[in-house]
Amino acid sequence: MQTSTSIRFTTRIVALGAATALAFGATSGMANATEADNARKAQASATAQAFKDTLSAAADAPAPEIQYDGLEDRFLALPANPSMQQVVAAMYPDDPAAQKEALAHLTAPTKQQGAKAPAAGFGLGTAWKVTKCVGAIGAFVAGNAVMISKLRKLGGVYKGAKLVVQAGNFQDRMKALGAMFGEVTGLSMVASNCG
Repeated sequence: MQTSTSIRFTTRIVALGAATALAFGATSGMANATEADNARKAQASATAQAFKDTLSAAADAPAPEIQYDGLEDRFLALPANPSMQQVVAAMYPDDPAAQKEALAHLTAPTKQQGAKAPAAGFGLGTAWKVTKCVGAIGAFVAGNAVMISKLRKLGGVYKGAKLVVQAGNFQDRMKALGAMFGEVTGLSMVASNCG
């Protein structure tokens, strides 16, 4: 009987040892999987940071200098409801490189248009926000002598755009635009594009 008991005991010890070995093997595999997962996460984080740095550098890049002399007259010469290409051509006459750069920034899809949310802390630099706002105001006032005269009294399109961008949130931008133009329809689209 003792032989039978010792065989069972030995079998249990062998089985327990095998189970322990399998458990350690599985755990070490898990450790390797966890290490691999952590390495993938670190690589993804480094790639995301590099992308964010690239976007931030692009956002902080200075916007091409708008040709302010005669800008209001060029906007007045535009047809009502001009295309963005027409507005940008009025902002940068005779400068195709600046027009191309501005169009790339100003026509990029926004979050409202279904673009993915930018990385935290990323956004258009202030110069680009003002440029985008100049374009939005220019498209809004295109061909309208009354609106252009209101902008001239204020100091011009650029000064108006700067005030709107500095206003802050949407409601404050709407107030600034209302002070410039009075109660007219279409200001909410301008306020959205100046943010």
